[in-house]
Amino acid sequence: MHSSVNLNMKNYLKFVLSLFGFWLLFFLLIRILFVGYQFLFGYKINFEFLIKSLCYGVYMDLSMTSYLIALPLFVYFINKWIPFQKILFIYHSILILILSGITAADITLYREWGFRLDKTAFIYLTEFQEAGSFVSGFNIISCILLFFLFVWLGYFLLMKFKFNPTNSYYTYVLNILLFPALIIPMRGGFSIIPMNPGKVYFSNLPYANHIALNAPWNILYTALQVKKINTNIQFMSQKQADGIVDSLFQDKNENVLNILKDTRPKVLIFIMESFTAKLINKKYKEKEITPRLNEWIKKGIYFSKAYSTGDRTEIGLASILSGFPAQPQSSIVHFPKKTEKLPSLIRSLKQLDYNSTFYYGGDISFASMSSFIYNSGIDKIIDKSSFSPKTYNAKWGVHDHILFEKVYDDILKDSSQFLKICLSLSSHPPYDIPEDYYWNENQEEVLFLNTVHYTDKHLGIILDKLAALPIWNDLMILVVADHGCRFPGNDLYHVPEKFHIPIWFGGGAITMDSTITNVISQNDIAPSILHQFGVSNEAFDFSQNIFSLNHKQTAYYAFNNGFGWVDNGGVQVFSNDNKKIILSQDNPKTNMNIAKAYLQKIWNTFNAL
Repeated sequence: MHSSVNLNMKNYLKFVLSLFGFWLLFFLLIRILFVGYQFLFGYKINFEFLIKSLCYGVYMDLSMTSYLIALPLFVYFINKWIPFQKILFIYHSILILILSGITAADITLYREWGFRLDKTAFIYLTEFQEAGSFVSGFNIISCILLFFLFVWLGYFLLMKFKFNPTNSYYTYVLNILLFPALIIPMRGGFSIIPMNPGKVYFSNLPYANHIALNAPWNILYTALQVKKINTNIQFMSQKQADGIVDSLFQDKNENVLNILKDTRPKVLIFIMESFTAKLINKKYKEKEITPRLNEWIKKGIYFSKAYSTGDRTEIGLASILSGFPAQPQSSIVHFPKKTEKLPSLIRSLKQLDYNSTFYYGGDISFASMSSFIYNSGIDKIIDKSSFSPKTYNAKWGVHDHILFEKVYDDILKDSSQFLKICLSLSSHPPYDIPEDYYWNENQEEVLFLNTVHYTDKHLGIILDKLAALPIWNDLMILVVADHGCRFPGNDLYHVPEKFHIPIWFGGGAITMDSTITNVISQNDIAPSILHQFGVSNEAFDFSQNIFSLNHKQTAYYAFNNGFGWVDNGGVQVFSNDNKKIILSQDNPKTNMNIAKAYLQKIWNTFNAL
């Protein structure tokens, strides 16, 4: 009898170990394939860090595996009355399909985003067709091929592992003991702190930490964190944080330069997709990348050390038009009830009888941009639906030259006091333009350079045409990027170079020609303009006045789950995952507590709206 009991219990333990072994091996092989795929695109890691990444990765894989096998162990209690092996096969088959899709998308998107897949990507599922248009054909094909590879790998392992338990009184008792014990690996051991990304972060090298993450686990974790927004950032007391931030901006409207000939000019804003400052006055193979913008920034006021607050278009819109900075792992634009309470450049100018129009070549409903623009007080939106389908020269809408021509034609017809905002699109993946490439190469980086060269050319054409009109002397033009770009140079996702953008004020209404080298933020634009117009900017709590002689040279930016702080001495970058500074360049002059207070107040305001 003892022999039979021992055999049954050994058989049960073998069954449980097979469940663990199957998923742990599946995740390990996928992680190795992740490293191999990224290596093809320039992501390299030395052997020591690779081994550490794989070891830490097993730690998180064990947590994810425990969640996956919880249901089979629960169902085991009734396996005597059901076709248990058949149900196990169906269960594993469904999971293999789901996890293969997630991991295939994770691997292909990593080189675009610079971070592992999390709940951020699922925000865009409601605009699946529009989002898919921004993904290159190569990435789509890669994702499909990887999906089938992972499915094949999963079924190959499924055939090798045997899930064939016996059941008896003793194995049921063992199962009763083992099932609740799964909570230990689920939460990452016996520590007070449950499993979180910081538990597998071991290096100041972000890529090494990212390798250790389990993408499906990361999605579940970040989705659950949405419910914890009120408490996930707390560096100090809120009173202390508010005091630090308020003191930073308390004298923002003192000693301000007057840059306008008249306080009521017509306003034209070009928000340029991915127009990183790394393009300005730069060449590729002896040819200027943005020759027209290089010409124009010699006139008017150009800020050469400006930074975006985030790395998504909708985040850039909130920053430029409402002075609300980016938040790690979230975007206020996706919360219409909150955006309607934000201050707004559009709404403020409306008080001065400005008529406003927003122009966009794609679908303005993408990423909740339409709700934000409408909440900002816009009078009219012109997007893809406003153009004839015959003009759809790109699969996601109309190209920039058509959009710019529409803006120009409307200016000719508009005698009102206007604010026109134009958001470009062509320099977004998949980098499709309606004319011959300037550089006849197929590398992704060069395709990007071709699109910005195309958009730069047609922006220059519109500026030339406007400069020839009588309206020019009454026109203030702002050119600013929505965010930076990893190209050229394939920058890592968290470095300041990726957030470096151009900001240029031009047009006949501007009184001076100057290049200003102060560090400024995209977030400072709206209140700085409003003060020039004699309109209160006090509602913009997170912004300075870039035309003030008291301007403090600082700029904040947020990435996936961290933030950077740039000043005129250097930069510091902080990770919320492992609660450490992961990058420090040159000689930063700002205490990091100021940056932490700034982010804490952002979240406090976000929650209160």
